[in-house]
Amino acid sequence: MLEDFYYQHGISNIIYKNLNKDKFVNKFFAVKYVGSCMQLISDFNKESETKTHKDWETYYDSKIGFEELNQISLRINVQYPHLDIDLVKRYVFFRVIGQTWNGYRKEFYIIENLQKEFNNCTITKTDFEKDHEYCIDAEMHQNGNLVLGIQIKPISYKKMNTTYQLKAKENHKAKNDKYAKEYAPYIYVYYDKDEIVDKEETVNKINTIMHLNI
Repeated sequence: MLEDFYYQHGISNIIYKNLNKDKFVNKFFAVKYVGSCMQLISDFNKESETKTHKDWETYYDSKIGFEELNQISLRINVQYPHLDIDLVKRYVFFRVIGQTWNGYRKEFYIIENLQKEFNNCTITKTDFEKDHEYCIDAEMHQNGNLVLGIQIKPISYKKMNTTYQLKAKENHKAKNDKYAKEYAPYIYVYYDKDEIVDKEETVNKINTIMHLNI
């Protein structure tokens, strides 16, 4: 289990948001520059005996290398010469190392919270391959049988409505429906900060789905 730690970027929200909106900046966080971060952290979770955030940093450095992140920082700094290079490096580090860890750890946290509501079941994180193929973050088993797939999303996901975002959501649903056809029903579990949104309603939905599939 990953340790209970979350990264903070420590950058002005205005600067952080402006950098996030810049297409020139965002292109450097593609797989060809920083690697497949979700696959890397999934592999890290499977392969590493200890699972602290420092272990994650060491693992990433061994696979991709922090020098790659430094080079990205320098290229972004050319576009934003008024920003201190150390600030840009913190931004890049957070986008790659911090956000990947935070998102992955958040999924475990939500799984832990759900597990407390279903003592007669086992909820486990899916591996990268299944998550990538079906957009399913966790699975619930009862008496050794797969009964439910779970997709974990921040509540902001519901509000995404740009053309690009709606297309992404459409693609996610297609993968989810494929999972339902091949494996089991699925449900979306939303969170806000550290809390499951409408937790009682979510638990009731899961119980209803499980009851219908007994």
